[in-house]
Amino acid sequence: MPGHPDPRINLGITLERGGRVDDALAAYHSALEVYPGHMPAMQALARLQVRADRIDAETVQLLDEIALNGENESWRQWARGQQARFE
Repeated sequence: MPGHPDPRINLGITLERGGRVDDALAAYHSALEVYPGHMPAMQALARLQVRADRIDAETVQLLDEIALNGENESWRQWARGQQARFE
């Protein structure tokens, strides 16, 4: 599925588990390139950026979007908690 984000997210998860943070970030960005606004990709990217301590303006923007529109309440609460850390 060339235009579908899920394989890219799965690749990102695999790379992340293998400790290849830069490659995982690239895979999550790739997922968002083929499907802008895809919430699972946004959540994965934000989570890794926070975990890897790579907080930037993009991270803050992702957290804002997740806090409002995350897939479920757990994701929305997580994003709000992270926002509080970076204010």
